Order: sequence, then structure tokens, then C-alpha cells
Amino acid sequence: MKNEDRIARLLARTLFPRAEDILQSLAIAFMRMMMAHAGFESEVCAVQGVVANDQYYGEQPENLWSAKKRPNLMVKLIDERLGQIPETEQIKKLLEDACDPTNKRNHLAHGSWWAFDPGTATIHVRGGIQREDEDQFGEYSEETISAIADRFETLEADLYKLRRGIENRRGDDHGFDWSPPPCT
Repeated sequence: MKNEDRIARLLARTLFPRAEDILQSLAIAFMRMMMAHAGFESEVCAVQGVVANDQYYGEQPENLWSAKKRPNLMVKLIDERLGQIPETEQIKKLLEDACDPTNKRNHLAHGSWWAFDPGTATIHVRGGIQREDEDQFGEYSEETISAIADRFETLEADLYKLRRGIENRRGDDHGFDWSPPPCT
């Protein structure tokens, strides 16, 4: 890309865009990603609850584990409560695989949306925390945000299957309802 083209693109960006400046499709992709993340987090709590045999285990403050620590803490919980089960390594891998989309989701949700490029339909985000070996800046298109949502949906479905396997093998009949409560 020629330097003049790069400068023209930089000047065409909307700095600190208003909601009206963002394409509706980008906003919808963002909301879809947020809802997919919420579904994934709900399934993580459900797995914690099945392993601990306590429906509310994953909602207790001390059990709200960071994405980075979650895989090892889940393995420890499984070992303590259930011993060796066939699902342990798969659960650990799924939780490890969730770290990257979780980090991207956090970057989008908590970072500063400081520029919008209408030419490429991308939002430029600056994270608020400088972490070692992490670029504070990111660009997200509708496609990249949708890919994050897709990943969360796949991880949630795979985690659900593993949880149901544990419940079925154990013969759980306690009837926990893992769905969120109805709105009042």
C-alpha cells in the first residue's frame, strides 16, 4: 500500500465513533458474540455444578475462575469430587481453547473503541491494560467478531455433551434445571 493511501485511510476513520457511526451489522455481530459468551459461561457453571453435585457451585464468588486458571482448577475439582473420569482431558482442552476467544471478547467488551474505518468496516480497539506479550491494539470486522461468536457456540455445545455424558453415566436424576430463570 502506498503511503498516500495509508494516510488517506487513516484520515477517513471516525475517531471515537458514536453508536450511529457503527454499522448495524457490526453491532449485531458484537451482541451475538456477547450472547454466545454468556451461553458458554452458563455451561461452564453447569459443568462445575455437575462435578461438585451442587447446582450453585459455579455461581459462588470463590468459584468464578479466570479463563486462564479455569482449565487446571476444573481438573482439580474433577479429581477431588469424581476421581478419574473419561471426560477430564476433553474438558480441560475445551477450557484451554476458550482462552483466546475469551481474551478477544474481553478486548472488545472492555477496550476503547477509538476508531471506525468505514472503508474496511472495522472497529479499532485499544485495550485499557498493558499486558506482557499482548498487543493493546486490535481491529475487528463483522466476520472476525462473528467467528468469535461461532467459537463460543461450538465450545458450549461440546462442553454440554461432556456434561451430559457425566450425568448419564452417573445416573443423575436430581433434575437440576440449568436454564436461566425467567424474566419477571
